[in-house]
Amino acid sequence: MKTLKTLIFFAIIFFLFNITALADNEDKTIIIVTDMLDFSTIEKLNFNFDISLGLMNTRTSSVFKNNDESYFMTIATGRRVKLKDGLFKGVKKYDNQSLIVEGYENIITSLDENYLNFSKEIEFLSDTLNDNGIHIGYIGNDSSSLIAANKNGIIHYGYTDVIYQTNWLIEKTEEIFAKANLLVLSFLIDESKDKLEVLEQYVNRFNENNIIIFPRRVSGDVKDIRNKTLVPILYHNPNRLPGILTSNSTKREGLITNMDILPEVADIYNLDINTSTGHEIYSTGELRSKNDLIEKNKDNLNKTLNLVIIKYIFHGIVIFTQLYIFYDMYRNKEELSRFYKYNLFMDRIILYIFLSLLLGIFYLSGSTIIYCFVILLLANMLITYLDKRNFDFYEIFSILTNILLIAAVYLKPELIYHSFFGFNNIITGGRFYGLNNETAAILLSTAIITFFWLKNKIKQKLCAVIILVSYFSVIILALSDKYAANFGGFLTSIAIFVMLMYTTLFDKKIDMTSIVGLIVLGLLAFLIGLTIELNNGPSGHIGTLFMRIKTLGIYELFDMVLKKVRQLLLMTISPPWCIIFLGQLYFIKKFAISNMKFIEKVKKREPTIEFQLLIMFISSIIIYALNDTGVTAFVYMNTYLVRNIIYLKKKYEL
Repeated sequence: MKTLKTLIFFAIIFFLFNITALADNEDKTIIIVTDMLDFSTIEKLNFNFDISLGLMNTRTSSVFKNNDESYFMTIATGRRVKLKDGLFKGVKKYDNQSLIVEGYENIITSLDENYLNFSKEIEFLSDTLNDNGIHIGYIGNDSSSLIAANKNGIIHYGYTDVIYQTNWLIEKTEEIFAKANLLVLSFLIDESKDKLEVLEQYVNRFNENNIIIFPRRVSGDVKDIRNKTLVPILYHNPNRLPGILTSNSTKREGLITNMDILPEVADIYNLDINTSTGHEIYSTGELRSKNDLIEKNKDNLNKTLNLVIIKYIFHGIVIFTQLYIFYDMYRNKEELSRFYKYNLFMDRIILYIFLSLLLGIFYLSGSTIIYCFVILLLANMLITYLDKRNFDFYEIFSILTNILLIAAVYLKPELIYHSFFGFNNIITGGRFYGLNNETAAILLSTAIITFFWLKNKIKQKLCAVIILVSYFSVIILALSDKYAANFGGFLTSIAIFVMLMYTTLFDKKIDMTSIVGLIVLGLLAFLIGLTIELNNGPSGHIGTLFMRIKTLGIYELFDMVLKKVRQLLLMTISPPWCIIFLGQLYFIKKFAISNMKFIEKVKKREPTIEFQLLIMFISSIIIYALNDTGVTAFVYMNTYLVRNIIYLKKKYEL
């Protein structure tokens, strides 16, 4: 009996020793949240190891202004959330070793009000780790504690009184790491050189661990009137090569999102996260010196901020040029001679779009002035040269734009991102990669123009059908999750394909029956496209949404649709989009009603033109309804429509 007891005793000791040894060997991770962090601060930090650097988008579901509650709960859940300011009330001791976040119950209640059963169904960082035997500690006394708290507001290990001395921080970190695997540290630099030195010494001491450093807000040389959400983020993972940070949330070199921190921590500990909308963080693997990393990130930020201004400038030109034309036409209803001037204005817009894409290869966004000057100068020179020689370039630049867009989607997406219409505003964080709605609209409009140009050249129905199937397969794939990741554009491209096939096969005249038929076919394409995209697997936006729906239920879909509808309505009623939206509708309606005889005359000379314009308009309505910023897609599709109408008036009436 004694022998048996002795064996059991040693077995227990051996088992506990192995568990302790295993815990000691597990990865340790430190998340350091600073009050400020910019490039000049990073330059002053001398680490004894190589580190990765990128920009992190801090946006939450709060559209106009982030607050700490929304920010840190977005990090804790890997999903954008919106919370009222002031819900966090502080951190205090719960027992000898635990802390409790005051006001946390109100945060959970608010999350559940905005999203049904949020706290029950969504995975939180602390609870996910704790459920797998991985514990979190916290040092600090501010809202960054929300990252470490579980759903009851409890942090198992921690200290609320921070002493900014290297030895004290090292001692308390080692004490917490004896029981936990992850530490969230709130470090207030306060623009103090001494504290910066403490941070440097502290990080160097724990350089064998995973270390993530980011600020709670935009500050210092990163702060700009144009930048509300991009902050530097430092990341050290001893098992990976350092370099420029990125993630599959952005697919953009040098950029991650705050939603990526939870999936990255989960990945460190080999855990699966099903409810997060973020992805793991990785570096490009290109080893760079710290100075090179800083300069690269500065350059990324500078080009991004410049493109924000460039985008607004050219959006303004596109919008206000058309508004001027509509107003001038209203004042001078009978003066057909003015259509020559209108046509030149609209030709310039088409050229701006083409040149902006073509010149993307030179990355002119390094200077706002040079970018605008080159585009405007080249467009005016081309217009003047071609107009003097009476060269008809009605379809040429639309076709060339289409060819360039297709090539860029498949070969070099960065060209699109550096155009004024293709730039994804990573500061607002609505879309990080793929084709935005303006670009999808331009691709589809120019595709319609290109196909009808080919069809009119060929004239044989069988050849036209073969070309349509081949050509639009390329367009549809370009807009799928695999490449452009524009689901609304993807569905619209299928709708256009179906409508073009209908007109190519049957050559029917346009009447109410054919219009209803086109609309029904367009709606049917929605279901076809949805089925195709979901069967492509969870590789993109729709795939990951589908996986979340399977995990969380149909409410995840309702929540997404509701957010999209709200955004669509907000964009539609916001100036100047609401003005140009109504202006284009008025112009198209006025033209259709007031130009019956003219339309009949044009149809005799160009039999397919009516279908071309009608399909373009129906498509603009479909893409408008399917995208949260669909009003921009509507405007750009109908920019080509308005341009075509004005060209036809100039050609056949003057």
